[in-house]
Amino acid sequence: MTVDELYSGVTNGSIISDIALQREIVYDADKQALVIDSILAGIPLPAFYFWRNGDGVLEVLDGKQRIEAVKKFRQNDLQYNGKIWKEVGPEVQKAFNETELSVIICEGEESLKREIFRRINTLGVPLNQYEVLNGLFHGEYLEELSDYANLPTVASIFGSNIRGKNQIHLLKWLMVLDGKRPTVDVITEYVREHKDKTFQYDSNRIRPYVKFVKDIFTDYGLVDVYFGFAMKYIKDIAIWRQHRDDINKAIKQFRRSDDYRMTIDKAGEIEDRIMAVVKGISVDPKRFFTPDDKAELLSQQTPVDGKYECYECHQHFAPNELTVDHIKAWSLGGRTVLSNARLLCPPCNSSKGNRR
Repeated sequence: MTVDELYSGVTNGSIISDIALQREIVYDADKQALVIDSILAGIPLPAFYFWRNGDGVLEVLDGKQRIEAVKKFRQNDLQYNGKIWKEVGPEVQKAFNETELSVIICEGEESLKREIFRRINTLGVPLNQYEVLNGLFHGEYLEELSDYANLPTVASIFGSNIRGKNQIHLLKWLMVLDGKRPTVDVITEYVREHKDKTFQYDSNRIRPYVKFVKDIFTDYGLVDVYFGFAMKYIKDIAIWRQHRDDINKAIKQFRRSDDYRMTIDKAGEIEDRIMAVVKGISVDPKRFFTPDDKAELLSQQTPVDGKYECYECHQHFAPNELTVDHIKAWSLGGRTVLSNARLLCPPCNSSKGNRR
């Protein structure tokens, strides 16, 4: 079936893509544009599965997302190379319409229809991020990365290496070391550039941080948080080793507490507790200020148009925008009492720098 025949069938009702078995549209604009690009680049799309009902109408069992992309492009609602359908020119339109698609048409009892649909959507296992990378850029770099990811030391941190999970973790850490956001696109471009290079340089870069996490921590449920600490405190690993047991005890106690569930900045809170341990500081058993503490601080101010002053920037904010913060940081021995409390707006609270 050509693309034009598919589109004509959908528009005249001889092909129905919106049937009860099908899910909602989940392809975003980028994925829909990739469908169009594949058609025009001559890259075969997966087969479309149709069910011929008693009226001879073809119901779509698999292919709804791709059909939606074709419809939107033909109806000038999706761009290809920055142009909609009416702007791409007759040659591109002709090539698009005449592209042949693989189509499988099934028919029979209703129970068979549902069984075919079930198997189409349950037997296939989509490729994950690493499997796509390996398919695109298999070479020396990924081979050596896989060898490193399967080392006992690395596997003990990340867990069993299922379908390249550990390789992706390591790649994300390398991107962070380079000051990049570890997005799929950033990782893909990095692997593409390094496809035929050795992983030795990157293994030397990442090894000290893997060792830090392995040497210091015992529970790796927050392994990415621990990597952040490794980046920040790699030079202090000797003193962290001396306090290893107490560090892990503090983390364990926090994660088991009600405070953990209610804390938004869990990484920052764990860092505070570790800093107290490393510096040998005796901290106040009361960690957080209560709503009553906040109400008392608010009552000590005269509001301006219902808003209260931030201790640092002196701008005014609604009560729910302000947080109660320690003047002397709790991790430095500051007590959780009103005389050591101040009201801060979120920007001032996040930039106060108590974790130096």
